[in-house]
Amino acid sequence: MEIIKSPNSGGYSKLIGTSSPGLIMILLDQSGSMSDDNKAQDASKAVNRVIYEIMLASRAGETIKPRCYVGVIGYGASVYPIVGGTITEVAAKPSRTEQVEKKVDDGAGGLVAVKMEMPVWVEPRAENGTPMAEAFEMAYPLIEKWVRDNPNSFPPIIMNVTDGEPNSPDQTKAAANKVMSLGTSDGKALVFNAHITGTKASAEIQLPSSASGMSNQYAKFLFDISSEIPPRLLQAAQEAGLTTQPNARGLVFNASTETLIKLLTFGSSVAR
Repeated sequence: MEIIKSPNSGGYSKLIGTSSPGLIMILLDQSGSMSDDNKAQDASKAVNRVIYEIMLASRAGETIKPRCYVGVIGYGASVYPIVGGTITEVAAKPSRTEQVEKKVDDGAGGLVAVKMEMPVWVEPRAENGTPMAEAFEMAYPLIEKWVRDNPNSFPPIIMNVTDGEPNSPDQTKAAANKVMSLGTSDGKALVFNAHITGTKASAEIQLPSSASGMSNQYAKFLFDISSEIPPRLLQAAQEAGLTTQPNARGLVFNASTETLIKLLTFGSSVAR
């Protein structure tokens, strides 16, 4: 696994393993507007895919090592934990499985579609408003405890997936900043945000380094609560297919489903 370093000389250099586990926390908007354009379905599939990839990366033979903690908090009609625990614990308890097609190498330079059973942990849901602040507030004590228990691990990564403005922007900013104040000896927690639009045609913003050119106030708001990406983690963003630049923050705005998957992929790369 590649070592990731911080913008400064120290930090963000820990390797993820059973003796030094990582933490990936996903906050998932399940408000009523997520029912538009299959956003709820697409977002839940993307989150399930990331959990599955972390599970595969944690496998040693037939054993799934507890080298990463994974949490998912949904927010909409209520704020509630969907997934929580080591990847070993999470992998053992999907809510169900579903059959999907996957392209695999046919051994002759081509690809062939095969059917396989995929675990499902997160179901699509779309109800009520957008209590984003409360989601960050629920995440805080969970992350704080993890930091106390793992003071020398790679810092927590929190990824917020949303399609709309929070019920209370000021409360959300305070709650997000409080989460970002947590950290390990290796650096502060990293908060990344993905604002998704479904099939609507909108100008997409990928990993901006400044909010000066943004006309949308909500985009500026999410920029303010997004962490700067450590330089070598920018390499993971490039490998995931995202456009990067120095001092970029972990924000994609008006993102397509494809871009959402790219953000989740690079955001969880330290655990894989």
